This record gives sequence, structure tokens and C-alpha cells, in this order.
Amino acid sequence: MERKMDRSLFVLGRGLACWVALAVFVAAGCGDDDGGGRNAPSAIRLRGPITLGVRGFPGTSTPVDLAAHGYVEEEFFVEGEATSYTAAGRLTSDGAWTVEPEQTAPFTTRILIRRPADQNRADGTILVEWFNVSSLVDIDIDFGFAAEEILRGGYVWVGVSAQQAGITSTGGSPFGATAVGLQAWDAERYAALDHPGDPYSYDIFSQVGRLLGSPAGREALGGIAARRLIAAGESQSAFRMLTYVNAVHPVAQVYDGFLIHSRDGGGAPLTDAPQTAVPAIARIRTDLREPVLQLATETDLFELRPDSPFPDARQADTDRIRTWEMAGTAHSDAFYLSALYEQGLLQFGSFLDLRPVIPLANDGPQTYLVRAAIRHLRDWVRDGTAPPTAEPISVSGGSIVRDTFGNALGGVRTPLVDVPVATLTGEGFNLIGMTIPLDPEILRMLYPSRADYLREFEEASRAAMIAGFVLADDLEELLGEVGTMQSFN
Repeated sequence: MERKMDRSLFVLGRGLACWVALAVFVAAGCGDDDGGGRNAPSAIRLRGPITLGVRGFPGTSTPVDLAAHGYVEEEFFVEGEATSYTAAGRLTSDGAWTVEPEQTAPFTTRILIRRPADQNRADGTILVEWFNVSSLVDIDIDFGFAAEEILRGGYVWVGVSAQQAGITSTGGSPFGATAVGLQAWDAERYAALDHPGDPYSYDIFSQVGRLLGSPAGREALGGIAARRLIAAGESQSAFRMLTYVNAVHPVAQVYDGFLIHSRDGGGAPLTDAPQTAVPAIARIRTDLREPVLQLATETDLFELRPDSPFPDARQADTDRIRTWEMAGTAHSDAFYLSALYEQGLLQFGSFLDLRPVIPLANDGPQTYLVRAAIRHLRDWVRDGTAPPTAEPISVSGGSIVRDTFGNALGGVRTPLVDVPVATLTGEGFNLIGMTIPLDPEILRMLYPSRADYLREFEEASRAAMIAGFVLADDLEELLGEVGTMQSFN
């Protein structure tokens, strides 16, 4: 388990159809033909869709009604030989890291695909998420935050079991005794999985990307061509993604863009060897051709890992790097915790009871910002239209600078922080932040009537949309947030 736990999990689903075995030689797609990239040949085999098992559905399956959105979910096994990497020199804070191959080992892992049933609905964007395993089970955090955008936009989403814990863990999850890895959860379905260890996770992630850009990958995607591959990872997986971007991507050249969501100031090690540990403060290398969008919640600035604060790793935006520090957000907020509890209960039968803390947790705007970030990143990759820039959250002396009402200054702004009825903070109990309603006297001072409040909220919502941090598609839903706010007399 890497660093702090993530309280985020989406699970449940349906049984799938037939068993197909595909032997593939991956040598297709975009990228450089220089011995790396999607043009590089890689012997990898694909089996599926998988229908084995006693559960009747794959682990980490979504309870979202995919059929209502014209989507299907299918699981495949991927097997081949993976390479681990070691540092070829000192790993410096600027992220300009050089690695070299170290060892090879056979592997069999799984991928989970959610795609439009009608290939004509797909826009060619494949969002490949590195499953988070902080809680010793595979978690699809970014799909959870951005499902609305993914499903309406015709994206294909692919979750990758890149790390060992989500497959082999037999207990110890903070979610409870029943929350176990895939093989303990459904031994019949997942008996064939064989993961050689996390040093091989980076190359496994690369090989899955190459596969998706190949003819066999297109078949697994229901005939959808992978026009652009975007890699994503949140929290523990964001640590891996930072290391992947700095060390492995220059060698592999598989992905066309990256979403690094909620990391601390550093990254993840390449292997268990001391010389492959990354510095506590690491920035994104600045010689990339592919764009990187970083998202940081308030929690991530100082609480995710206090000895590796994110502000120490700040860097200026470039034509290939953007960072959004999101005011009023927490690492795992009420939006996500609600889904986490429901879906964890459905997959595992019993689950850590999160209901008492959900009303207290941060109820901020993160889902809207993640949706906007993914669309901006798609456009950035597709036609070079860069996302908007934002100033960082104001900090001083190792803490966030806040206004009179306790909300952060600076950062990406939304009406939930600019037209407040509560203090929305990412600081608080175990990464979930807090929502603290403002005193009624303060509300009456701020908004003499509910009509005044509604007018200000709508104006701020439209301003956030014009600034590019809220999508026009989400404006009506965001305006509906006022229905959840404290009533005015």
C-alpha cells in the first residue's frame, strides 16, 4: 500500500457474453517509429470477453446504468512479458529522468472496458485509467468523478490492473474484511491472473496502450479506432503517473496526453531498490511533446504527504503543462463517498459504513472540474487547444490562506466558493475535508433574500463556464446545486 489510503471505489456490474481467445502482434497506431511507441511490435495476447466466475460480473464493475447511455462493459485478460526499469542516472527534482531496462517477467492481468455499443457514437478518445490500489482493491476513481462527461461524450474508458495488490490481496483493506483482491473475491474467474510485481507495472501500462491501438485492440473495443490515448491516474495512481511521464513515457511513447489527478509533491518509485526512489519534490519534465494536465485538491497541497507538499513542486504552466489547484475541494469528497459506500456494499456484501461522515465531508465542486479537465485534455490532444490557466491556491507558512468565511483564496474558482453558504475545505478528517454551514446571521448579511443568493450563484456559475472551468453541458446541473443549499428566511 502506497502512502495514505484512498476512500474511493466503484464496483458492481453484469455478467458478460462469450469467451474469445485472440493472439495478437501489436504493431499499429500512431506515435514514432523509432523502436518505441505504438508502432513498436510487442508480443501480447488478449482473451475475452471474460464470463467465468461465481460472481457473475467483473470486479470494479460500475453500477451506473451503462445501457441507458448506450454503453457496454466488458472484461479482458492481457498476457505477455513485461520489463522493469532502473534509473540510468540520478533522479532529479526537474523530472528529466533517464531509465534503462532491468529485468523481464511474464504477466497476465486484466483490463475493463466501457465503450459505446454503437461504434459510430465513439469520438475516438480512449481514456486509460490506472486502477488505484491504495486500499488493496482496484478502484476506478476518475471514472467515478467524470462518468457524466465520459458517457455523454462518446469516450471509451479502459481500466488497467497495472499493480499487484488489486489482484492478490487477501485482506487488510480499510474498507473491511470482505474487501479483497480479485483472486480472493472470485477465485474461479481470476485464477489465470499472474502479476510479477509493481516494478513491472509501468511497462504493463504501456503494453495495454499499444494493444488498444492495434487491430486486436480495435476488435476488443467493438470496432472503435483508438484515435487518441489519454492516460489518467488519481492519488496513488497519480504518483505512478508522475513517474511514468518523467521516466517511462520518453522511452515508451504510447500515450498522447496525461491526467495527473491528486498527487503530492513527489511520485512513485521505479522499483524497490533505493536508487530508484524518486525525490520527495519532483516536477514534470519540460521537454515533453505530449500535454499533461494536473489537478490538485486543497487536501493534496499539505495533507496528502506532509513531508512532500505539493506547493514545493509547483511549476509554471507551459504549452504542454497545465495545473489546476481547485479551491473548495477535498481528496475524497461527499459526492464520491456516497457512491463508494453504495458500490462497495454491492460488490463485497459488507463495507465500511461511510454514512455517518458523508454529511460532514467536503461537498465541493470537484466532479464538475474533473469533467471539464477531461474534455479540455481531449481537445488539447486532438487539436492543440490548451486548457485555461488558473492561479494557484494562496498559501503561506505551510497552510492555505482563507477568506473571512474560511474558503480558500486563489485557485480555480466556482460559485460554491465565491457565493458561499458554507466553508468548503479540503482539510479535515482522513482526506475527506469538511463542509461547515455558515451562521444564519452571516447568510442574511450576505444575501438579504434568497432571490439575491440565486442571482449571485447564477452569475458566478456563468462566469466559471465562460472561464472554461465548468462545461456548458453541466451548467444546469450546477445551478441545481442551490436546491441543496441552506434555506433563507
